Amino acid sequence: MSWEQFGANAAPLPGLAVNSSTPYEAPSQASGPHQFARMGAAALAYYLAARLGLLIPYIGSHVSLIWLPTGIALAAYLRWGTSMAPTMLLAAFLINYQIGTPAWAALGIAAGNALGPWLSAQLLGRLGFDAALTRRADLGHYLLAVALGMLVTASNGCVWLRLAGFLSAGQWAPAWLTWWTGDAVGALLGGIPLVAMSRASMRTSFAGRRGRFNMALLGLVLACGLLTFSPWTAPATALTFPLLALPLFLMAVLALRAGVLAASLAVLLLSGTAAWGTASGIGPFAGHDTHAGLLALWSYVTAQVCTGVLICGLAAELLASQRQQQAQFQHASEGIVVVDPEGRLTALNPMARLMLELAPKEPPGTPGLALTQLPNGNGTSLAECLQQPAGQPRLLTLCRSDGRRLEVEVQTARYRDARGRQLSQLLLRDVTESREAQASLAASEERLRAITDSAPALIADHDREYRYRFANRTYQDWLGIAPETVLGQTVASVLGEAAWAEVRPAMEAALRGEAASYERHIQGRAEERWIHVALVPRRDAAGAVDGFYALASDITPRRRAEQALRQSEQRLRSITDQLPMRVSYVGADERYRFINRAYERAFGRPRHELLGLTVREVIGAGAYGEAAPHIRRALAGETVSFDSEITTREGYRCYRASYLPQFADDGREVLGFVAMILDTTAQKQEERRLIELSQSDSLTGLLNRAGFEQRAHEAVQRCQSVGGTMALLLLDLDGFKQVNDSLGHLAGDLLLRGFAGRLSRSLRGADIVARPGGDEFAVIVEQLSAPADAVTIAGNIVEAMRAPFVLENRSVHVSTSIGVVLYRGEPGLTPRDLSKRADDLLYAAKAGGRDRFCLGSAEAPCTSDS
Repeated sequence: MSWEQFGANAAPLPGLAVNSSTPYEAPSQASGPHQFARMGAAALAYYLAARLGLLIPYIGSHVSLIWLPTGIALAAYLRWGTSMAPTMLLAAFLINYQIGTPAWAALGIAAGNALGPWLSAQLLGRLGFDAALTRRADLGHYLLAVALGMLVTASNGCVWLRLAGFLSAGQWAPAWLTWWTGDAVGALLGGIPLVAMSRASMRTSFAGRRGRFNMALLGLVLACGLLTFSPWTAPATALTFPLLALPLFLMAVLALRAGVLAASLAVLLLSGTAAWGTASGIGPFAGHDTHAGLLALWSYVTAQVCTGVLICGLAAELLASQRQQQAQFQHASEGIVVVDPEGRLTALNPMARLMLELAPKEPPGTPGLALTQLPNGNGTSLAECLQQPAGQPRLLTLCRSDGRRLEVEVQTARYRDARGRQLSQLLLRDVTESREAQASLAASEERLRAITDSAPALIADHDREYRYRFANRTYQDWLGIAPETVLGQTVASVLGEAAWAEVRPAMEAALRGEAASYERHIQGRAEERWIHVALVPRRDAAGAVDGFYALASDITPRRRAEQALRQSEQRLRSITDQLPMRVSYVGADERYRFINRAYERAFGRPRHELLGLTVREVIGAGAYGEAAPHIRRALAGETVSFDSEITTREGYRCYRASYLPQFADDGREVLGFVAMILDTTAQKQEERRLIELSQSDSLTGLLNRAGFEQRAHEAVQRCQSVGGTMALLLLDLDGFKQVNDSLGHLAGDLLLRGFAGRLSRSLRGADIVARPGGDEFAVIVEQLSAPADAVTIAGNIVEAMRAPFVLENRSVHVSTSIGVVLYRGEPGLTPRDLSKRADDLLYAAKAGGRDRFCLGSAEAPCTSDS
């Protein structure tokens, strides 16, 4: 598998940033050819690096000063995740088992060697580590994670070596420190190039002519290592130390030219050759004292690693700064032109090219173009700007090929480049729109001033200290105060302390962000005025209140109209309070707007409590249910009159109500209605008394013919609507004429009265008794349970009349004949039809011998008599 595949297939841990310039697709965690290839490559690299590290053990046979497998394991975790843990565990177990470690101890050491890099990778994932190592912070995070993770490998390994008997008690501390530093150096030495390697970093470091030169530098570093530590090319003693020092310079050049990957590869190659040569007994570190030689090797490699890390960090910071400056230069919204001391252009950003109408891509020969050679003669104007002091802006007009003009603000800055040349930088800021906006704003302000000065209102603007920032010309017209004289003054100083105390609460409310208003009386130059002042909070861009606007309108006509209205209402109230009726005005919302004093007497409440209440709340739900349909008709524009009555514990009352709708000026919208309520109880009672008198027989006190006909009509209607059976009885006194002729009319009247009394006592209280005229009487009996009830009633009457009547000192015997008709609600029959049928039955009873009754239905002949 190529290194390009290695970088492309890397699957970072959660939170781990990937080089954004490289397309990335996370591989599947399922088993497959690629997965096995990755695992095999990682295991082989781990094993070979471990064999190299064990060639130079420092303490015993297990503890090495440089342990490259740690870097390989860390890179594998960062690229492919936790799925590489079994591979790392197996490779670590095999290498430890092959050097004579018991299987149980080898497995314990392998577990620590796999766990430590995994913990470092997890920590880097949480810290947002960028595998491209383009930030100085990423190198710092890498060093921190390595230092912490290797604490696990060193502590775990030394414990197992002590348990297996490979370390004595006195060796444990130096072994732990050596193990920790060896793993840390190995993680820096082998991990950094493997982590930073990707398609993008390979192209950046080794692609093109620049990349071939970087490759040559890398080969030169390797050559220095081989010359110094190879058994075939042992250098002279005088050349040894120059060959050891030269790679440091070459690595610095590589870090500045190619970045982290090339520099870390150079360190890895040089350290690998040094370790291999020293293990083979070759090179300046392979002396007679093995420990001293290994310590020198470790110091050399550590110095190379630290130097490489430091240079890489500085290079990353420098490259980041260059990228930032280049991005700002390319994407700046202002044009940037750099001019050398000879007046030739050395750099222009895209915005400057757009302003100066130069091609986006320079044709051959354009670099070094003289400033005065710019098109449209703009170079001459810019050359003049070079003479002005640095930092002082100047307004300049650039000409365009289409005839338009571009207003720009030019600012000059001077600095020296890396070669010591003093360059001039021109910053071109397009102010065409802002200048046009300023002109438009000035025109708008002039129009606003003209409008506000013509408005018939006081208009002012105040800051948070209640100082005037603006006042229109109306201040001069109304108050005789020139508007320019109030600017910067407070409200208190302009209006006076008394007026300030009156308006201050409303203005404080406006500064709290509340819309406020007030009315006040002012003394103008020519007349007194009433004004209504509306205060509107003014807010800045952040939404905070930084002042308020004041708009005062003249409401003098309105106040005068209100005063006239109050006087008119007072006169109306004085008149209506004397009327013997309730007078009110009800709005469209059915609430009382005006009531006279009669309402106080009617409802026992003061009028101020009733005003504003709805009709329902005042008269009650029952009375409102009766009045509601008429209210709706009145609010629909119809004049309504109706009678209503109410019965309470205090007695019976009757009212006559009239609703007169009130229309708006358009004659269509109904604003409300005037209600006039007249108490007609006495009138109704008098009418009822007169009706009762007109329907009563003066002799007997019974109903007369008119009353009888009225009651008969009502009874027939009830029978037809609710059903049941009723009976109509017509009675005649047998022998009345003889008594009247023989004893006189007075005796006849006494007989009629006695007959009427006895007849009433023979009936129920609900039965209707009448004397239509002469010696004729009529009875209406309703709700009979059966026809036999009518027979019983008629028989009782006949029997009751057989007893003698005592007329003062005389005893008189008379009888009665009765015609009884039954009615069961048959349609089409009227009370007159029933009376005629009863009359026929009465004559039938007289013809049958009198002192009897004859019973029949409304449509059938007589069926029985007695």
